[in-house]
Amino acid sequence: MNRLKRIFAHPKKHNNDDGQLRRTESTSSYMQQRRKIYVNMPLPANEYDDKGKLIKGNYVSNRIQTAKYTPLTFVPKNLFEQFRNVANLYFLFIVVLQCIPLFGVTEPAVSALPLIAILVITGIKDAVEDWKRNQSDDKVNKSKVFTLHHWTNTNIPRVEKGPWHWLHIILGFFSSLAGIENNFAHTYRSIKDRPVVLPRLDSDYRTLSHRTASKATTTAGTLASGQNLPSGSNQTSGTSVTATGNKLLGTVKQKSGTLRSELTNIFTPSERHMPYRPGSIPHSVLYRKPTNQTSQTDRRPSTIHPGGEPCADRMAGEPEAPNCKVCWQMVQWQDLNVGDYVMIRNDDNIPADIAILSTSEVDNLCYVETQNLDGETNLKVRQGLQATSGLRNVHDCERARFYIETEPPHANIYQFNGVVRWNIEQPDDNQSTVSHQKTEAVTYNNLLLRGCVLRNTRWAIGIVVYTGVETKIMLNSGKTPSKRSKIAKATNPHVIANFVILAIISIVSSIMASVQFNDTGSSRFFDFNIEGSNPTYAGFLTFWVTLILYQNIVPISLYVSVEIVKTFAAYFIFSDIDMYYEETDTPCVPRSWNISDDLGQIEYIFSDKTGTLTQNVMEFRKCTINGVSYGMGETEAMRGARKREAGVSEDNHEETGPEQENNELDQARKTMYEKQASMFTNKYIGPNPTFVDPNLFDDIAKDDLQSTALIHFFLTLGLCHTVMAEKTEDDNIEYKAQSPDEAALVGTARDLGFVFLGRESNILSIDVMGELQTFELLNVLEFNSTRKRMSVILRPTDSDKIVLLCKGADSVIIERLCTDFGDQNDLKESQENVKEATLQHLEEFANEGLRTLCLSYRFISTEEYKPWNRRFQEASSSINNREERMEEASEEIECNMLLMGGTAIEDRLQEGVPDTIAELAKSGIKLWVLTGDKTETAINIGFACNLVTNDMDLIILKATNREDTKKQLEDALVSTDKDSDVKRALVIDGITLKYALEPEAKESMLDLGMRCASVLCCRVSPKQKAEVVMLVKKGLKVMTLAIGDGANDVSMIQAANIGVGISGVEGRQAVMASDYAIAQFRYLQKLLLVHGRWSYLRTAEMIMGFFFKNIVWTFVLFWYQIFCQFNGTILFDYALVTLYNLIFTSLPIIFLGIWDQDLSAKISLAYPELYRMGLRNDKFKVWRFWLTIFDSIFQSAVCFFFPYMLLLGGSIDPTGRDHNGVYELGTIISSIAVIVANLFVAFSLYSYTWIQLVGIAGSICVYYVFVAIYALFNTFIFAGQSNVFGTGLYWLSLILTVVACFLPRVSAKHYLHQYHPYDNDIVREDVLVLKKGRLQDISEKDPNSPCQ
Repeated sequence: MNRLKRIFAHPKKHNNDDGQLRRTESTSSYMQQRRKIYVNMPLPANEYDDKGKLIKGNYVSNRIQTAKYTPLTFVPKNLFEQFRNVANLYFLFIVVLQCIPLFGVTEPAVSALPLIAILVITGIKDAVEDWKRNQSDDKVNKSKVFTLHHWTNTNIPRVEKGPWHWLHIILGFFSSLAGIENNFAHTYRSIKDRPVVLPRLDSDYRTLSHRTASKATTTAGTLASGQNLPSGSNQTSGTSVTATGNKLLGTVKQKSGTLRSELTNIFTPSERHMPYRPGSIPHSVLYRKPTNQTSQTDRRPSTIHPGGEPCADRMAGEPEAPNCKVCWQMVQWQDLNVGDYVMIRNDDNIPADIAILSTSEVDNLCYVETQNLDGETNLKVRQGLQATSGLRNVHDCERARFYIETEPPHANIYQFNGVVRWNIEQPDDNQSTVSHQKTEAVTYNNLLLRGCVLRNTRWAIGIVVYTGVETKIMLNSGKTPSKRSKIAKATNPHVIANFVILAIISIVSSIMASVQFNDTGSSRFFDFNIEGSNPTYAGFLTFWVTLILYQNIVPISLYVSVEIVKTFAAYFIFSDIDMYYEETDTPCVPRSWNISDDLGQIEYIFSDKTGTLTQNVMEFRKCTINGVSYGMGETEAMRGARKREAGVSEDNHEETGPEQENNELDQARKTMYEKQASMFTNKYIGPNPTFVDPNLFDDIAKDDLQSTALIHFFLTLGLCHTVMAEKTEDDNIEYKAQSPDEAALVGTARDLGFVFLGRESNILSIDVMGELQTFELLNVLEFNSTRKRMSVILRPTDSDKIVLLCKGADSVIIERLCTDFGDQNDLKESQENVKEATLQHLEEFANEGLRTLCLSYRFISTEEYKPWNRRFQEASSSINNREERMEEASEEIECNMLLMGGTAIEDRLQEGVPDTIAELAKSGIKLWVLTGDKTETAINIGFACNLVTNDMDLIILKATNREDTKKQLEDALVSTDKDSDVKRALVIDGITLKYALEPEAKESMLDLGMRCASVLCCRVSPKQKAEVVMLVKKGLKVMTLAIGDGANDVSMIQAANIGVGISGVEGRQAVMASDYAIAQFRYLQKLLLVHGRWSYLRTAEMIMGFFFKNIVWTFVLFWYQIFCQFNGTILFDYALVTLYNLIFTSLPIIFLGIWDQDLSAKISLAYPELYRMGLRNDKFKVWRFWLTIFDSIFQSAVCFFFPYMLLLGGSIDPTGRDHNGVYELGTIISSIAVIVANLFVAFSLYSYTWIQLVGIAGSICVYYVFVAIYALFNTFIFAGQSNVFGTGLYWLSLILTVVACFLPRVSAKHYLHQYHPYDNDIVREDVLVLKKGRLQDISEKDPNSPCQ
């Protein structure tokens, strides 16, 4: 007996597996990172280090922090961020210099005011933004969820209260303030967090109840009558799994748990004694021993159930212990830990990534809405683990013992690999039982992800596997690549040029101070031994003094002003009602605020087609069944093809064609449903059926082979899918599908009388022309982008036949059709005819711009199915290489199929797409469409949406190898050299593009693309999309924009200078990775042609204005050094120097950047050619910068020398005061400089509004008010200077100086406006002065135009 026990206690295979696992863990860093979550099990010794501490430490908290700062880190971190700006570092250096008395700054604290103001303003802005994020974080972190109370989570390290426990708490407090996750923070939270414990749940959750039948369809998850709810009440499990388990293991007990059975085993011959089979124990974590399932009534309480036995150690299904306190409690999300039990109720948000253990549904299913995660509103089905489906109440939860091994956290929301393991123990009284371990795979379908919402499911119990920043939604919410605008990059050389100018004038001042050190003059009498004792030392000191003196040449306030301006630009974009989509309540959302000016310089747009140019709302239009084509109506692509062939304008056709066609379709639809009603009653017809062909029911009524083929075809549409059916209030059926294509297919089958009613367990119910039929669903081979097909394996409930139904891309289905028909010649001939006709029809459908699919089927014998199903189930539950093994198993069964036909679905263009593309083309923007469609489909869609026009030469490249691709590119380049004025469109397929993007061919590809107005890339992969964007972006060094709506567009969006996400029906991955999110493609027109153009012009003018006003002020100080032996004497009071950029000249230039407008939005849209100013970078060329520098130097000379020469003799006012003192003269010159700087803004404005005039006049008035008040304080060097403003000579000098300053500038602008005008100058004169132009023409032609 002992020998048998030793033999079976540790099977060899088990040892090998463990050894293999250990070897994997020791050699693979990935496996070493896999986490093990233990439930009601003590952690094994290998989880601890030599000191007895957990190796893995604490898991991350479930508290999330999207905010950048915490109360403790805000000041140092924000200062660090701000001082990463070189200009701020420069000014900090200047402030430090001014604190040195040697350099003669009398009030160093005042000199720090500009820097302090900039830091404070930026800090307040950052604090407000971060405070809003903190509020949002707190709202999420303090949400409530039910967890198990009075229960120990063994994955949480115990907090030992040693002598330094109080110090750990203090350190934890500061760690929490700093947002640091460590052991100290864990200790602090363990004593701080006091979860809100509910004394008892609502009675609805503690008693047996029935689920309401408001949703009658089985796919909504109807509960069985009397189903248990997860509670702490004394109740036994009501599930069939538990009942079956009791029966099964009761049998095991009868065989091996009695004295008679033991004696029998001893005297039974060995060949009749079979070792224990692990499979005889139910697949449930509740059953660890064969004896565990013996019912309570079979045991004697005195021996089996002592009164003090803990509830957790009792058998599954037994009553709770008298003192058991375990119950559900409500805690905040931030208090959740890895390994916690949680109970999610209907309509609750998921607080963490959770493995589903059990649900209220019959099949342990639950339904989730993933809109917050991927934007899809349709419900998804998730499956609870089979091994934990028996956990129906809190006592089951505390008695189950298992652990979950998962992969490390990663960002892929569609992949998860894990395994749940539990041990079957060997009882001492059962010598034939062996200890072993059971496993079950945990996949993506067993996971509830944070951010989702539980729907149509009363409750679900799960185990937390990932928390906080390790959840998939947080791993996917990372920042998009850091992007800087083109103007911001171009500004840096200009700032460096200012530094160079600063260095030059400081060096010149230093040299001149050395040269003039021994010259005669009064400077030495006021030396006070601070200018040095020799020329060299004097020159050295002068360099640093003038560096302080000329500091304003570097625009310290430029960066914060640009941020303010771009913040307002983002707000205006967000608030634009013309870009608000009411249907989905979606405005245009700027996600990157610092690149708004780039919107005005986009030269290339790369666009996805499906969901971006089209609605991604599918309409079933046509089909081919058994070689016969069905379906009426004309698609948008067909109208585009007709336009291409006829070469005529569609305007006249649009007036009569569609209206007449709609009337014909309505009549045909009415006829079709009258024929349907004469055959059977269909009460489930949808509100907007799209398929129309009365001949269909004529053929069904014939009762021949074609009729049978039609019934089988639409029956396949009604069964081969994964949709969920829900009954609506009007007793109709609505389908929730994971793709709009699938919803369209099943919806059309419903409209034609093949109504999928729902799924209950594995039984599919379908109403076939008024008769109910049911099928047992055996397997689902799911669709993915690699397989490009999906299949279901069914068995009619009234038959033993097994059938596989498959739908997928034509190229995939055709190669899996049967080729060996044996002696069935008729079938072979029939299939060849069907195949030939189907391919011909599918090509016609593709030419009409329709999306096509093929349908096929095959019968499977029971002898073939059983071994295949076993392999498929093993692959499904495998831990390693699960996807590969499932794909191999699917390939085995999806073969030798028979073709039924194909479907054709139209994805209609979004509203306004053709007009938008036409307007963007006029603006000089080139559009490249990157799509997965066939070449013919893409071409016709191109014509339908004005991407390709009749006056374009069409260049189509289709190659199969590298050499052919190179040859076609060379031929295309030669053909395009002949006539450069001809507009061309390039069409290239995916295989050709693959070779064209290789290093030896990409230059030719880029050259050819530049010669074409439009480019269509067909059958491209997501990687190729990004490669095309990078090819143009880096090859041509142009500004690019990528727009898409799906996950396959993310790489393209991130590769472009600006990424735009369409918040459509394919999910939010594109939006999350984008810089701007819009709801419709047509909004791109106003985003670029209006907001982008405005932002570019405003930013360019504002930056030029900043350089102008700073150089004017700085060079006035430089000119004065000529008359003071370059000793660094300051002409102005330092308060004026400090406040010049901060108050006296700041608002007008900012107002220009925010509100200036050369032309209204209506006119900008009416003249899309205006956008070319940004493409040419007219307003921010290098020569404009240097002209502005020279102009500012000239005006600074006028500002200084005119008052200096006019007042050199000293004017005498009536009270006898003269005005030729240093600070009196300085006050006069500074007032002129302030006026000149603000009037420069006035001369740069396009529109003079009250807010601009108030800003300019107010800034000038503030200067005079400040001087008047400041002069009253009678400081040592500044007292009574306001008196200089009381003489007429001052005002005459002011007027003369200002006129002299701006006379050259105004003259030059007038000349350029007359003889070299910008585009907007011409339009402004045409529309605003002459009151004529295109706007008036558009108003008369189309009153509903967006220009109105």
